[in-house]
Amino acid sequence: MYLLGLDAGTTNWKANLYDLKGRLVFSVSCPAAVKKDKAGNSYYDAGEMWKLFCGLIRQAVKKAGRPERIKAVSFASMAEAGCLVDEAGLPLTEIIPWFDKRTVPQVEVVLRKISKKELFVITGLNFNYIFSLCKILWFKKYRKTAFKRAAKWVCVPDYLIKRLSGVWATDFSIASRTALFDLRAKKWSKKMLGLAGLKESFLPEVFPSGTVAGRVTKKAAGECGLSPETKVVLGGHDHLCGSLGAGLFSEGKVLDSIGTSETLAVPLKNITNLKKHFKSGISFGCYPYGGLYYAMSGLYYSGGLSEWLLREYYAPGKKERLYEKMLEDAKSSRPGSNGLYLFPHWLGMGAPHRKRNARGMITGFSPETKRGDLVNAAYEGLSYEFRLLLETVEQTLGFKAQEIIVIGGGAKNKLWLKRKADILARNLTVPQIGEAVCFGAALLSGLGAGLIREPEKFAAKHKKELIKKDKKLTAFYNKEYQEHYRKLYLLNLPYWG
Repeated sequence: MYLLGLDAGTTNWKANLYDLKGRLVFSVSCPAAVKKDKAGNSYYDAGEMWKLFCGLIRQAVKKAGRPERIKAVSFASMAEAGCLVDEAGLPLTEIIPWFDKRTVPQVEVVLRKISKKELFVITGLNFNYIFSLCKILWFKKYRKTAFKRAAKWVCVPDYLIKRLSGVWATDFSIASRTALFDLRAKKWSKKMLGLAGLKESFLPEVFPSGTVAGRVTKKAAGECGLSPETKVVLGGHDHLCGSLGAGLFSEGKVLDSIGTSETLAVPLKNITNLKKHFKSGISFGCYPYGGLYYAMSGLYYSGGLSEWLLREYYAPGKKERLYEKMLEDAKSSRPGSNGLYLFPHWLGMGAPHRKRNARGMITGFSPETKRGDLVNAAYEGLSYEFRLLLETVEQTLGFKAQEIIVIGGGAKNKLWLKRKADILARNLTVPQIGEAVCFGAALLSGLGAGLIREPEKFAAKHKKELIKKDKKLTAFYNKEYQEHYRKLYLLNLPYWG
């Protein structure tokens, strides 16, 4: 018997097959098909997304031998992104990704009707253009015909679940990123729906992660190869599914999930008195396990910055070899990057200042600056920025992280992790999981199907690598952080808007 964990990420879409002992049996992926329209807006073609996932699933089914051997399936997914669909769940519009900036004007539309603070107290979100509400309002203004025909707004996993099971359903962790969800009541907010002019029926029904939505329809079985007996279980936000896959089932630990963006997440037992956390810049939501909540913040362009360096300074050539060369160059640079400082705000700045119009900055060039200094400065800058986030979260919540667990593509970059351990002055734990996000989704599918009884033990079987801090370098980097990076950062805050 097998469990299938699917990941609809920002840059890659994946399907991983696991046995009931949590061992990876098969993995397949394809690049996320990001497109550009004539205006330069980014989008995904929803019909194409479904076809690509059907192709990935078919490969997993082939590996399983017989469709009925796959007992349950679940999606981890990027949050916020979504589209309008008709009564059959078929797309009427493109999918607007979370990062697409066409929806910036809709922020002011919302904030003319409700203050940021009141919205935060209801939803737990520090409001900006990425959330689903802005995308819905954009469609309402610019896709009027499609909006009138639409039966529902669906986020990416909701859309795929509808195509697979025929059921309208979403989970708490995805609903938490719409800006339409009452976080304490754990239901759609009448206040937020009202100011947007939406009916509750315009959204899928909301359930906890790990809930069985239904079974694969005969039509979907014909398209993707799964058995009609396979259970379709609600998964959740990709970073949070990765958190479960990495073994975070209770308070006290911090997740560092490094993909195109980088997310810091902390599971919480409760979220009493949200109002006092408003100025922190941190957002809150529902965790996909145990009735927990989470605090979350992040860097909008983290692994993406590494990819940018590779593309702009090392292409063309075979990517794997270029990546090795990039790391070799970075290793040849000394700590401090020969006086170079990089501020990684390519897509804006997160907590605590939350300046979405901020831009990246590099300073300290000299005739002695080498390409490797630039790469090393990027890893240092990303690590300084993560330190600022971590300190903000710890001060806001009044705790000290017992352990920092790192997952995602960036967790494979040991040089980056070493820089981060030294800059944070803390050891880092790296679970030896090929794909923590898919593993977390598979875990939720097993929970929903009743095939996993002790998820903590299921996730604890993976070995862990410890990235240790260096005492001498922690002292050096602490001085760099306090006397250079932070001072330059604060001096430039007015410039960043």
